[in-house]
Amino acid sequence: MQIIHLTTERLRLFPLDIQHKDAYYSLVSDNKENLKESFPITVLNANTPAKTRIYLKNLQENWLKDKGGKLGIWLDTTLIGMIMVKNIDWSIPKCELAYFVGAGFTRQGYATEAIRAVLTYCFNDLNFIKVFVRVIASNTASLALAEKCGFIREGYLKDEYRMGNKQLVDIVYFGIFPEEG
Repeated sequence: MQIIHLTTERLRLFPLDIQHKDAYYSLVSDNKENLKESFPITVLNANTPAKTRIYLKNLQENWLKDKGGKLGIWLDTTLIGMIMVKNIDWSIPKCELAYFVGAGFTRQGYATEAIRAVLTYCFNDLNFIKVFVRVIASNTASLALAEKCGFIREGYLKDEYRMGNKQLVDIVYFGIFPEEG
């Protein structure tokens, strides 16, 4: 995929790569307790500066191979979160989004603003016909965020996701289409 730079009223979004390792390592470390259950792979791959560098290098390569990757969410020069474009299926074409913002930046509209910018990119530039998110059923804030961004509930899946603590949890599956995004 082309290297992109999205700009919103308050934010800049672009692919994370090895030059962002210190900012990304700090973001994950500072939010480790909040991330360890929902984003265990992220926490595992960013638990040292060296592992973070390798992880971001691999993500950068995946982005260039049309396999998706992580977009950093930047407020001025501060990395406040990320949106992952993943599980791309070019035969449909569709993708999944996963996202988080750091604890100090929640409930300020940053995630909504970032998700809407990425949806516009997915539909207008990548010509996806669907974008989906999977949300842990007990995560009321993320459920509300998906609906606020226009996603429509498509299903409820029992014991669908294994969290970082190894517990199986239910997932709510949401989809959105170009005419809705």
